[in-house]
Amino acid sequence: MGLNLNSIYQRPYIADKQRYRVKKEEDNAKTHEQTNQTNENTRSKGLEYLDYNTPYPNEVATALAQRNPNINIAQILKDFKNTAIAIGTPDDLKEEVGGYLALIEKQITKETPNSKLIKSNLKNAASILDNYISATLNKDSKVVENWVDALFLQQIDFKYNENDVNPQFLVKFPEETVKKEETEQKNPLIPQDTELKKLFIKAKKMSYANKPKEAIEAFQTALNRANEIEDTETQSKIFLEVGKIYDDYDYLAHALKSYNQSVQRTKDYNIKTRAHYSMAEIYNDANQVEPAIDHYFSTVSYAGETENLTVQSKSLTKIANIYSDMYEQEAFNYFETADSIADETDNAKIKGYVSASLGDAYDKFGDTQEALKAYSKAVKNYIDADSPQKAAQYYLNAAEIMLDYKNDIKAKSLLEKAAKYAKKSNNSALLTEINNSLIGIS
Repeated sequence: MGLNLNSIYQRPYIADKQRYRVKKEEDNAKTHEQTNQTNENTRSKGLEYLDYNTPYPNEVATALAQRNPNINIAQILKDFKNTAIAIGTPDDLKEEVGGYLALIEKQITKETPNSKLIKSNLKNAASILDNYISATLNKDSKVVENWVDALFLQQIDFKYNENDVNPQFLVKFPEETVKKEETEQKNPLIPQDTELKKLFIKAKKMSYANKPKEAIEAFQTALNRANEIEDTETQSKIFLEVGKIYDDYDYLAHALKSYNQSVQRTKDYNIKTRAHYSMAEIYNDANQVEPAIDHYFSTVSYAGETENLTVQSKSLTKIANIYSDMYEQEAFNYFETADSIADETDNAKIKGYVSASLGDAYDKFGDTQEALKAYSKAVKNYIDADSPQKAAQYYLNAAEIMLDYKNDIKAKSLLEKAAKYAKKSNNSALLTEINNSLIGIS
């Protein structure tokens, strides 16, 4: 767009003492807000209604193992559809989910339903809902897929019978959700203003439909209403959404301004985390080192407040990568912390990302032995995360180190493994690159 990011105003002030603060390393220390905010007295969560509590708490998995493991496919389908409604799934995604459920409904009318096909379509539909949840909360979610997996351990009757209901499998919302619903007027999770809620949902639908102009216009209408009723938390949500639209279409100055407005209007640490991370990414992509690092540090700080270890680890790795690109040894301090935090999660993908980045850094600094160790760890994690393309890429990186050291036998072995996973990923360009390297060895 021809934008000069050097002229873009700087981020809101964040005190230096926050820069190195990681939640896991604190001794229950409490931080203070450093940014001046408007209407600090409001505790409304505004349009935080999307940040719902899942209807499938961990306790469900335990409950599934108790007595009477029989459940009819009719009950599963009904709960699945109700879940899609409960989480506010957009119409386009509902239609996609509905396509998979239609295939299931076609199977269960047969004399001998294909259970494998039914399970496969349920997993696909669950993946769509989890992706929507992940995008909404800005953190990985497998809650629907985990629920489906737990059901697969039971004795499912695939012949449709809506009268066959096992009360042990009825989806129940956590008690804390019920309590919140009872006290909505005092501390609402959803906007109490009906008009504002409708306006926001309409704008979100436009955004999901890839209609940026219409979406921004709709968000402006929603913002006017939020301003009218002085709902600053909803204002913050709107600015975050508008920032994402501008960001997607490379109107970077507009995106930064919107993200900044979002930060200034909210007390919600999740929103602050998302906005700061988005601003950090813009500055990082534009090679604006200082503001990028500042925003990543702010992201680490606010993610620490909500114990979001995945975002903390990813942001620290981004900082480490910046220092690595500048050939600063300080990079490895941040890699160490990021790796330590990632190990506390069960997120194989973030573990793979940290290890892969560390491998690249060691390779850049000429420490090939450590680079190979890091790449090996990255490959293992990416395989665990079912990311064959990433596994192939880092097998390839390791092979290139072996080629540099004229170890053709080891390089060939690594390239063959890389080719295996590249085929699984259906990445023809990567597979071609790997095969060309194999031909070169021959």
